[in-house]
Amino acid sequence: MMIRAYDEMYLDDAMECLGAAVEYAVLHCNVGGQEFLDLFVAGGMADEFGRGNVKYISGMSGIELARHVLSKCGVSVGEHTDIAHINYPPEYWCGWILAYYQWYSGKSFAFICRKIKFQMLMDVYGVLHEADPSKAADVFDQVITRKEETNLAYYRKMKGLSQSQLAKASGVSVRSIQLFEQRKSNINNAQYNHLSAIAKVLGCEVEDLLE
Repeated sequence: MMIRAYDEMYLDDAMECLGAAVEYAVLHCNVGGQEFLDLFVAGGMADEFGRGNVKYISGMSGIELARHVLSKCGVSVGEHTDIAHINYPPEYWCGWILAYYQWYSGKSFAFICRKIKFQMLMDVYGVLHEADPSKAADVFDQVITRKEETNLAYYRKMKGLSQSQLAKASGVSVRSIQLFEQRKSNINNAQYNHLSAIAKVLGCEVEDLLE
């Protein structure tokens, strides 16, 4: 049996807190969903939250958490009042289900958010938000353990480019791209300028290409 980072008695509070934090940051502070999650991780709050620090999972509201994340990372936000929920929007569900999956899986938020992007959460909201959260956890497990293709191949195909087209546009050799996609060369050890050129063509971040 997996040992959870914190007791299940705090899980509902944690899910409510992160759900409300994401909703507040995106809908009331006009911060991008992925940007907020990146700041949540970069600022160290995600580690504390994931370890079950009661200050974060139960000791503050979602709005307080969002403002804490944004202010600690130097993002200026205006004064906003707490708005009661009428209907929980998709942005709320994204944070809510992330909190559940981190608790359920035991994986760090940093790892999860590299593999499961905010836009993907928004994309699956329609089919998963009314299902038991364990169903979403199963889907996320499949995404994270996907080994059939590399992140590079995934983003290249999403952009509709062949390997040769990507090579021409990025200036990185076709052979290098082939070796990365076949995992015969470790893309994590690639030259940064090569990764940056590829990411620019594919419209993603360098970190998205890492394995």
